[in-house]
Amino acid sequence: MPKKGLSLRGLIERTALCVIFALLCIPQSRAQVFSADAVKAAFLYRFASYVEWPAEAHGSPFVIAVVDAENVASQLDLLLPRVRLNGQPAQVRRISRASELDGVHILYISPNAFARSRALRSAAAKLPILLVTEDKRGIESGAVINFVETGRNVRFEVSLEASDRARLKIDSALLSVAARVERRPQAWAPCAPRCETRMASVEASVAR
Repeated sequence: MPKKGLSLRGLIERTALCVIFALLCIPQSRAQVFSADAVKAAFLYRFASYVEWPAEAHGSPFVIAVVDAENVASQLDLLLPRVRLNGQPAQVRRISRASELDGVHILYISPNAFARSRALRSAAAKLPILLVTEDKRGIESGAVINFVETGRNVRFEVSLEASDRARLKIDSALLSVAARVERRPQAWAPCAPRCETRMASVEASVAR
């Protein structure tokens, strides 16, 4: 979990903008603007620090699985061998089928793979997996986190309903920097529209 005294907003912004390049020893002067794929890889890495998995999902290594997003996977290939996530060694895994979900903690499905990944998404939603998508239908289709690109910025939205189904606990600090949070339906008003709270956005410069 985040250390006390640190601003999560500042931490995530620094991570999204710097962590890939800092860990790869690229001079800061060359890291002012960089790819969306590097930013998404950095976010996937940082999400692990603000999510609590159930006890049965604490196996080692910590696995971030990627579907049809080779550039994101390549960034993670460079990053993960140098770090530990939740106290465990970390690795990236390229997958395409539900049978490959064993041991996965975070699953990122690229926009190109979204339409043909229904079976994979359905299987992941039944497991304690942080399902991350990048599609306008991502949240309504069961994702816990969905990336949203607006102009030159990478942001994300969060579904607490989906996190509950996956038995994942999302730190409130992460929610505070989400572009949008889909709240749990009010128990006393089951027919009321879902509350969609707009929070402070996380913005990251993206090279086109």
